[in-house]
Formats: sequence, structure tokens, C-alpha cells
Amino acid sequence: VALACVHGAALQALYPDNGVLTKLDSKGWEAMQADLQHVWVVEFYADWCGHCKQFASAYQKAAASLAPFVKFGAVNADVSPDIMAAQGVNGYPTVKIYLPEVTTNPYTGKRAKEALSYDGPRTAKGLVDFVTRNAPNHVVPVTSEDKLAALKADGAPHLREAPAEAHARRAVLITAKTDTSLMLKSLALALRGRMAVGEAKRLSDEGYAATLAAELGVDSFPALIVLPGREDGEGDAHGADEATAAPAEVYGGQMKYEPLMAFLAERAGPPPAQTAESGPGASGAGSKRTARNLDGVELIDGAGFAAMVEEDEFAWVIAFEEGALAEGADDTDDAARVPGLARLAAQVRGMANVGLVNASEASGAQLAAQLGVDVFPALRVLPYGAGLKTAAAAVTAADAAAARKAVGDSLPAQGVELLNMGSMDPFMARSAQPPGAAGATAPLAACILFSDKRDPPALYKALSLHFSGVFDFGMVPAADAATLSRFQLDRVPSLLCLYAQKPPSAEGAVEMAGAKFDEAAHGKMSFATLGMFLSGLAEQRGGPGWHTRVRSPSSSGGAGGGAGGGARSGGGKADDTTVHELTSKTADDLCSASGGLCAIALLDGDRSPEATAAREGHLTTLGGLALRRRGDPSVRLSWLDATCQDHIPAAFEISDADLPTLLVIAPSKGRYAKLMGTFTVEGMSRFINAVVAGRASTMPTDGLPALDASLDCDTALRGAAKAAALEAEGGEEDMGDIMAEILEEERERQAALEAELAAQAAAAGGSASSGDKAGAASKSKEEMTELERLEAELEDCGAHDLLCQARRDKQLQAIEKRRRLEEQIAEAKKKQKKKKKKAKKASSGA
Repeated sequence: VALACVHGAALQALYPDNGVLTKLDSKGWEAMQADLQHVWVVEFYADWCGHCKQFASAYQKAAASLAPFVKFGAVNADVSPDIMAAQGVNGYPTVKIYLPEVTTNPYTGKRAKEALSYDGPRTAKGLVDFVTRNAPNHVVPVTSEDKLAALKADGAPHLREAPAEAHARRAVLITAKTDTSLMLKSLALALRGRMAVGEAKRLSDEGYAATLAAELGVDSFPALIVLPGREDGEGDAHGADEATAAPAEVYGGQMKYEPLMAFLAERAGPPPAQTAESGPGASGAGSKRTARNLDGVELIDGAGFAAMVEEDEFAWVIAFEEGALAEGADDTDDAARVPGLARLAAQVRGMANVGLVNASEASGAQLAAQLGVDVFPALRVLPYGAGLKTAAAAVTAADAAAARKAVGDSLPAQGVELLNMGSMDPFMARSAQPPGAAGATAPLAACILFSDKRDPPALYKALSLHFSGVFDFGMVPAADAATLSRFQLDRVPSLLCLYAQKPPSAEGAVEMAGAKFDEAAHGKMSFATLGMFLSGLAEQRGGPGWHTRVRSPSSSGGAGGGAGGGARSGGGKADDTTVHELTSKTADDLCSASGGLCAIALLDGDRSPEATAAREGHLTTLGGLALRRRGDPSVRLSWLDATCQDHIPAAFEISDADLPTLLVIAPSKGRYAKLMGTFTVEGMSRFINAVVAGRASTMPTDGLPALDASLDCDTALRGAAKAAALEAEGGEEDMGDIMAEILEEERERQAALEAELAAQAAAAGGSASSGDKAGAASKSKEEMTELERLEAELEDCGAHDLLCQARRDKQLQAIEKRRRLEEQIAEAKKKQKKKKKKAKKASSGA
């Protein structure tokens, strides 16, 4: 939510110091960024802002409703303007949700949490729903004996690098509920890296929860059990031997966050240590180092050169050394080292990538010979452009300064139009179109650099490549006083971005608005500060999906006939960043045995409004991933409607509950790997890098199964409705057995729900529950259909009980889903009856 506010007289503090919110100053902000065990919601506000005052009550109500599962903070713009500027906040109130996933900022190179902008209604319920929907889920589904064995043996993906103590025990919640609660998600998140948390849900695992409960002697729900992991006994790969394993431990306390967390924390492994690689601010000053500083420097061997550099459009600065690359201080005293590589990487950020090759190794020596390097240490600049990563095109640089100049000289200037007083107005009229005036590809603004130089500086050329297709870039060289005065500027260099907010008048006049880069607010001009300024303007003008506009300069006549850079840290190619859907028609192009790796995002293609909104968000994330990996032609990215073409995820042991999942297949090698539980640009890019480098574990596969060309995913049945329809096709005589099975499952579910409700009522001192209300109905629960039971258990919520209202919304969705299912079952039964009657009539006529 971002609304412009007018500054007035200072009033009393909007939020108290001891309320449900944490007021974040610079120190508190660093602590929030370092907290990787919680989701944080942060409002940027000002005490004098009228819109902030109107929103304050709802924000505090949302914080109280989600405590202690989610933490809420508030940043006062007048107290911490530096934080506001760094986060690209331009209006108040602005609300961002900070997920506990650390990403690398492409402009500053610093590592920080990923932020989601909240643009929903300014109500407590709207914010609660958004946070609940976007909370990361690290809970492992336990739907069968094999899944339980895998949980015991492997735990969860976040435990891959964890010590043995984190594998000693696993926690499993057995519940009759259909959805994973926010409390369990928050527990799993808080224990990430320390303990795997699983869940067996009675309504989604075809009865395995009941089987597991019986095996463990559990007769009331919900029940939390701590099981031995792979270290508690001497069993096989699936866990401890039954004779020697530590016994299962059933939690007997209240089902509340604090006692549950205390119980599990005592049995979990130690808190994971934050490393410079994983923690926020890893690239910032003050990091304690015992080894050489190589922040922003890629370690490259022959395979890495082929995968990352050879086909990349971006310029590269490659250092060649002999010996242990990561050892020793990063200074000028060691004649065997290229000094200050991390500093060089920071200086050329956005203009080039920096790599380091160990020529003492066979692969590194071969690469050095390939690029004509025979004296060490050495620096080579591989210029910007396609096909220029060769010895013939390489430029020898004596030092870092020479390398920076060679990089700048190689950047094309075609993306920057040189302007004068005569061409200024046509440029602005052509570029600064109002919204919708020239379609989705119209630039969001016309950016003009007023400079005392004659030619575009390297930094501005890099920005024009990075934001090609997002903005049009012009430059006024040797800007005189009259030109500056026209635009109310008083110095050079100055950057001004202009855009039209309204269509032209009848006379053709366009009212322009603009954003000026202000060093007082944004910092000294650099790729980092300018990149943050432009990306903030792009999101303000184009929304969260603005990066899908980025095009290569070659598509608009630039880059010297080559392909463009692209908005990512690490190169680009001419391909656009559209992520295409994998269908029967596109499968050969997107995932064939002759085309290297294919990375497929498996998404829920349900056409309901809620699922569609979630899918659009995932596709936006995939656009960011495509943008990040534009320089890697060895991996093709696509997405699949996994609930329509459901035989595809089933072939790789992926269920609907695991979506979204990233599947990476190597068709030529018959291997695959899958990433579940994380769907961020940074997380997926790292996973793909690990697969490419052979660091990720893979499994055998016969390849991607053929997609069903007969399916119409716009109308296809999904999930339970599809299963019911398929069963109905088996014949009318089977329908009675099918319905009997469904009714029997409903009775079993009801018994489990009654037990759970009774336990909850007892824990709450015998308070009334929805089960009590249903028991008072004219029908007993045993006599009710599933639809009637769902309607009877619909909660009555108080006006201020937001979590109850969120549960009620889910109950209403479940009721509607069940109603549609029963209608589809009835329709399938009706069609089958007509079909059989028609066949009988035909046979009697014969």
C-alpha cells in the first residue's frame, strides 16, 4: 500500500513503544534482516501522515491476530530516512512482507531478505489473509509409510548441510484438518536447519494418518509425536531399527505456539550458524574474515567458463592465478595475487562480471592457454557482445583501472540517444507515453542524463542495457545553464525521468510528471544507487511484474547488432524473458533430449480466482528467474499446469500438496532433481546452479512423459472431482460401491474430527465448539453427508477475531468445492445411467 501524504505539524507518536509492534531503527532493521526464523511484516509510515493514522488501528489488529506466528515492525520515515530510501519507499503507508529467504540485490550486490509488496485492502483481514497465504511452508507431507521412512532418513531439504544432532529426531503432527495451519508453518520455519517437521492430514492422505495414529497408540487429535531419526538407532537407510530405536515421544502439553516451540527446541539440533554466504549483508563492510575477500567474484574452471561465460553477452574480467585462490590476505603484498578483486567486482557491478581461474589445476591451465595467458598473475577483459569471449577479442589489462576502462569502452552506446534542444521535445513525446497509450511494451518513462561530458559514460550505458525496454534513455551532452534552467536543475550530472499520467488534451498537449535522482536522498551516483532508484520507479509505474518488459537492445536496434544485457547480475542473451507453458505442442522445443537441461515449474492450474492469483504471482517470480539466467542457454525454463497434466508430477513423486515445485530434468542423461518448499528467484537459481555443477543429488528417470494433447485445461476436472468422474466411468454397478466407500471415508473423517474437537474443548475448559452445534442439529453427524457436515461446522466468528474469519473463509471454500464435487459426481452418474440405458436399448433392438 503506497499513498502520498502531505507533511503537517508533528503530532504524538503513532505507535507506542511497548505495543504489539517492534519499532525499527537502523539497529532494529539489521536485527530483522538477520532473523531467518520468522516472517516479518513492516510498515513504513510517518506520524504526521493522515493515511497512516487511518491504517494504524487495522495494522495493530493484524499484528495482534498473527502473534506470535509472524512478527510485525514499523519504520518511521522521519527517524530512518536511509532505510526508506534503501527500500525504494516513496509514499506512506507502505507495507512490505519480508520472507526469511536471503537474496542478492542485483544493484548493490548485498544480500538481504526478499520483500513482497502488499497492495491489498487497507484492512486487518486483508493483510492477515495475504500474510497467511504467502507464509513459507517447510512442513513435510507424510502421506504414506514410504513418506514417513523418507522423513526419518532424509528429514527436509533445509537439513542437507545440518549437523548430525539435527537428524536425531523428527516431529510429526497428526491432525484431522485439511490445511496446514499457520502455527505449524511458523514452527517449521523457526526450526529450519534444526529439525524436520512433518504432518499427516486425515483428509488428504487416503487414511494413512489413521494408520500411523494406530501404530503409535494415539487416539485423540491433534497429536504431536517426536520420532527417532536416522541417528537414534542402527537401522537401515529408512530409519532406526525397531529393536534399538528410541521410543516415540507424544507431546502432552497445550497446542499453543510457545509450549510447542519450547518442547521441540529441546529436542532439535543446535541453531544453525549464519555464514557470510548465507546471511544478510554478507557483502557489506564489517564482515569478519579469516580468508581472502572474494565477494562478487566467481571461481571458474573449464566447465564454468562454458556454462557461464562463453555464451554470455555481458563483459567479463577474468583473473588468472596459481596456487590456493581463497587463502591469504587480499592486498598488494602477495605478488602471486591480483590485488583487490572484490573491490574491482564492486566497481564494475552492472557493467561486467569478475571471475578467478586457478591455473595450477589442469582445467584452469587449459583455460589459460585457450585465452593466451602464460604469465601469472594476469587480468583479461572479455568485452561485451556475442561471440567475443575468445583470445582474439580479449584485452590485456595491466591493473584494475585498465580493466575498468576496457569494460566501459566495450559497452555499446546505441541505447542512449544524444539530445539537443531541437530533439528534446520529440524524444519526450515519443517515449513518455501515458499508461496504455502504446500497449504493454511502451516505455514507463523517458530518462534524461544532463551531463558535462560529450559521450555517454560507462555507468549510463550499463543502465540503458540493464533497463532496456523499461525506460527510454537520452543524454544532453555539455548541458548549458539555459537547458538546466528549463528543467529546474542546478547542477550536472543530473538524472530526470519524465512520464505522462494523463492522455493528451484535445490540442495534443501532454502534462508531464517526473522523478529526479536526488543524491541527498538516494546517495552518490553509482550503479547501485541509480539501479535502486530506477527499479523503484519501474515498480511504481509498471507494478511488480515490470521486469517482464526488459528486452535486449538488439530487439530495438541497439547493442551494435548484438544481443542485449538484461536486468540481472551476470549477463544476458537476446532471448526475451517470457516463460512459456509446457504443452504437447511446445514439449519438443522446451524439453528434448538434444537440448540440455530443462527446468519446469509445476504450478496449480486451477481456474478459480484464488488459484489464478497465486499462479500469476508464481509466473512473476519465474519471470525474475528467467531474467537472472538470461546468459545461460544450457537451461530452458518453462511451466506446466500440473493439476491438469497430473500424470507428469506423479511420475516424479510430486503431489498437489507439493506445488509449486521446480523440476530439473537432464533428458540426455536420464536424471532429474526437484526443489520443493522454496519458490524464490534466488533459491531456484542456486538450485539450478547446483544441478549444473553436479552438486545436487539426482535420481534416474525415463524422461518427461508425453503430455496429453486431448486435455482442455480450461475445462478439465482436477483432484477429487477428476477421481470421482473416472470412477463413475467404471459402470453404474460400481457406483454404489464407490459411494459406499466415500460415505465410509466420511464417517472415519467425522470420527477423527469429533475426537480432535473434544480434545480442543477439554483443553479450553469445555468451551463450546462447532461440533456441539452440529450435534444439536436435527441429524446426527453419522447421518449427515459430507456437505451437510461442512455446513454444520461452519464457525461463527466475532467481529475482531481475524484468524477465525480466515478459517471461516477456508471453510466456505471447502463447502463450495464439495458442492461442485457432488454436482459433478451426480452428473457423471446421470451420464453413465443414460449411456447404459442407450446401450441396453440398442442391444434389444438388435
